[in-house]
Amino acid sequence: MTENAVPPAAPGSGEDDEPQAGRAPVIRIPGISLVVLVGVSGCGKSTFARKHFRPTEVLSSDFFRAMVRDDENDQTATADAFDVLHFVARRRLLAGRLTVVDATNVRPAAREPLLALARECNVTPVAIVLDLPEDVCAERNRGRAGRQVPPHVVSQQHAQLHGGLGELGREGFRHVFVLDRAAAVDAATVVREPLWNERKADMSVPAAREYAEPAQPFLPEPGTEAPVRDDGLT
Repeated sequence: MTENAVPPAAPGSGEDDEPQAGRAPVIRIPGISLVVLVGVSGCGKSTFARKHFRPTEVLSSDFFRAMVRDDENDQTATADAFDVLHFVARRRLLAGRLTVVDATNVRPAAREPLLALARECNVTPVAIVLDLPEDVCAERNRGRAGRQVPPHVVSQQHAQLHGGLGELGREGFRHVFVLDRAAAVDAATVVREPLWNERKADMSVPAAREYAEPAQPFLPEPGTEAPVRDDGLT
């Protein structure tokens, strides 16, 4: 299901306009899922992750670069860092733990192994896209002391993001949420919805067995409508 998490800004309104009253973005995700944050450097992914998820749930590419090379800015460490990130993500998902990947993820090649991981672990992949204007990201990047990327990289990432933004559903993401204004990012809330089999397990299975098996995909409750995709796929 692909959707904007907030209604588009009115013509002529500023990028930082406040969301209309009562229309703050609400992002509903399965309680056990692989959440992939998508956005260019400086868009606020790490701040968003800290606000809405537990520290142990967030797997940051910067953190893993620092872990393998003692320097989160060492781009030569990227391949090794993602090897470790994918390993940890797999162990968490197999244990039935919600997992958030905090990286740019603007290229299909970066997202494909994460989607493969979600399929392997039988969990729902969710994309949360922070699609802020390029000039906003560039200004924020200039203010990131010790963590800047070259200006042309921001432009390149922005082009890559928009080159594949409309294809996220077709790539395999079950839910895609797009936040395209800074005010929307700030106002958004994330709601975790328990899976039907989680609720059933809570009533009939001892707590010690709650995560005895790999997590199951999101299933609507019997008698309710399945989520509707608006990207032309069924």
